[in-house]
Amino acid sequence: MSPSQRNVVMPLLVILLLTTSSVGGALNFPKHKAVRITNLLESNVDLTVHCKSNDNDLGEHTIRPREEYEFDFKTNIFGTTLFFCGFKWSNEFHWFDVFRTGRDDCSSCFWSIIEAGPCLYGVDGICYQWNKH
Repeated sequence: MSPSQRNVVMPLLVILLLTTSSVGGALNFPKHKAVRITNLLESNVDLTVHCKSNDNDLGEHTIRPREEYEFDFKTNIFGTTLFFCGFKWSNEFHWFDVFRTGRDDCSSCFWSIIEAGPCLYGVDGICYQWNKH
């Protein structure tokens, strides 16, 4: 094997071993994900959301009743991607993890926000309680 071939083959073998080894399977290939948040508050008021991860602060966004806000991202190679959002309306403030590797297997995670908590795939989907303060 020539030196130039070795420079290509060796890093590929290392990556293959790291991603398929029983030691970890510790590395995951990044996957494209999308999160959509729909304001379905029964009180029919604006919803302010502020979403973040360890690496990204998406800023505040106001979602009018029955409207939505959407963002997309790629998961990290360590399998630890987490996006959480703060939700504000009237005199209420709550927060919730809108994407957490291991819990969310969706490529498009559609959240409906109601007073009782966030619901994945609409109010007839999987509803959660707000995170504890």
